[in-house]
Amino acid sequence: MKNKLKLIIWPLIYLVLIINVCISFLFVFRSYYFKSIFVSGSSMEPTLNGNSAGFVDYGLIDDHKKAIDDIKRFQIITCYYPFADSHDYVGGYKRGKENTVNMDEASYKIKRVYALPNETIKFEVDEDLYNKAISYADPYCEEAQKYAQEALSVLVKKNGDLSFVKQDINFKRKIKISRMMDYANFEEYELKDDEYWVMGDNYSASSDCFNKKEPIFYDNIVGVLISINGTCKITTKVDENDDGTKISYRCKDRKIHWPKYYY
Repeated sequence: MKNKLKLIIWPLIYLVLIINVCISFLFVFRSYYFKSIFVSGSSMEPTLNGNSAGFVDYGLIDDHKKAIDDIKRFQIITCYYPFADSHDYVGGYKRGKENTVNMDEASYKIKRVYALPNETIKFEVDEDLYNKAISYADPYCEEAQKYAQEALSVLVKKNGDLSFVKQDINFKRKIKISRMMDYANFEEYELKDDEYWVMGDNYSASSDCFNKKEPIFYDNIVGVLISINGTCKITTKVDENDDGTKISYRCKDRKIHWPKYYY
């Protein structure tokens, strides 16, 4: 009987050890091969939670050149803005260059890619659906937002094509209904061979290419979002050795949950 138990127990013990080793290796690999990021601000709600007053999402990005070179439409990326009024702008961010922001201290922008190099982007608003959206007293109620999301379309024309193609949008957006006609009146924008059009999922709070009427550049892209692995609290610390404006952000009190993959 004891021999039979040994034949059963020891293989189980070995199996558990092998599983633990594999899991440990996976965590170590992910930690060293990919870069950790956290979400700050509400510009990617409702997809990503960046409520700085409480727990925010944190996860991993792939910052390798191969991933950046293979960016697909509607992938979520991290980037620095080339816009002069961005708080972490220092002569424009260029990957691999020294005359940039401090990469350890500046905050990445987390946005979604709407149009790729050598494409042209424009927006359309269905007036009937728009009228239904504005009929609700609460513009952020579920019904109003449903009509607003259906009314606002993104159209892209690839280089060499004669007509625009309406894009299938399978993610939720938060739309400021009072500003929807700004999209209808937006003139189409033609991207050059190193330009990308990025926007936040929260149209009511995101500062992005639409607001600036300018694209970001290949060299502004830091990485591609792989997964959100949990939540954490953001702590800030002002460097007293400078003019008091340099702030360090840290992701503390991490709570791990089952990863949600985007890559």
